[in-house]
Amino acid sequence: MEVNPRPYTGPRKAAIGQAQLWEIEEIAELRPLSAMTADQALVASLPRWMFPTYVDAEMQFDIVTRSWILIHEGRVIVIDPCTGNGRDFPDHPPAHMLDTPYIERFEATGIRVTDVDFVFCTHLHMDHCGWNTTLRGGRFVPTFPNAQYILMRQEMDRWDPRRPGHVPVPQNAGTFENSVLPVLEAGLARIVDGHHTICTGAEIEPSFGHTIGHSSLHLSSGGQEAYFVGDVFHHPLEMVAPGLDDCTSENFALLRETRQRLIDIAVRDRALIVPAHFRCPFGGHLHSNDDGLVFEPYAWQPESAIPG
Repeated sequence: MEVNPRPYTGPRKAAIGQAQLWEIEEIAELRPLSAMTADQALVASLPRWMFPTYVDAEMQFDIVTRSWILIHEGRVIVIDPCTGNGRDFPDHPPAHMLDTPYIERFEATGIRVTDVDFVFCTHLHMDHCGWNTTLRGGRFVPTFPNAQYILMRQEMDRWDPRRPGHVPVPQNAGTFENSVLPVLEAGLARIVDGHHTICTGAEIEPSFGHTIGHSSLHLSSGGQEAYFVGDVFHHPLEMVAPGLDDCTSENFALLRETRQRLIDIAVRDRALIVPAHFRCPFGGHLHSNDDGLVFEPYAWQPESAIPG
């Protein structure tokens, strides 16, 4: 598994309706497609549009760990704050004891960590909530001291090791203690159930399956719709084959329903789907052609072309 297979080119900015969106990349990994499926018939039937953006000549694909800064209705919202530095993940080497300039990349946008109003984690896996906190003076403290951290109750119940009957996952060990508990102790957490409105046009909606309380952020702005869907999809292959189980979910039957629902919404409403780990920084749109379902990367503009 190759980490950071391509050079970092700096934070990228897009516009969705009246909202502004920054992508902040932490790390990228190159994985073999065989890690997703051993179904050779499925691999042989891959549509032409997947090459080379989503599958290279060696049948590998990128997994990017990133977060987004969404500026909407005058509010600054951080979505899925990555893995974090100095975390002990021996069962997942690409994330083990990272030392990345994530904060420097974040503030290169002109937005400071103190400017953030809300932090939303689609779920509490280590690569979606790590930078909730920063290691400072030997202890983890909230990275965004003025933000309200919005956490789903089902996720809190699932990952809190203090709860009776907690079932640990080795790759996620220590995440709650290091990345969630300090936020709770600082009084910055808002624990919500199901649907929740962050501000007008920014709604949290259930997208259960990958984890028990996995949720998405639905943005409506300037007549455009976008869904930040976390790990509902790890690769466009799961869009053309939503029944593909790569064995990363806690409830695959529920995940399959979630995938199909979001696929239907994306096609019907021409909504932008923004998965956490795709190579394309701002997701894309789904439509049909002679190859069947096509995932077309969002045609974002360089920062210089975007006002604000």
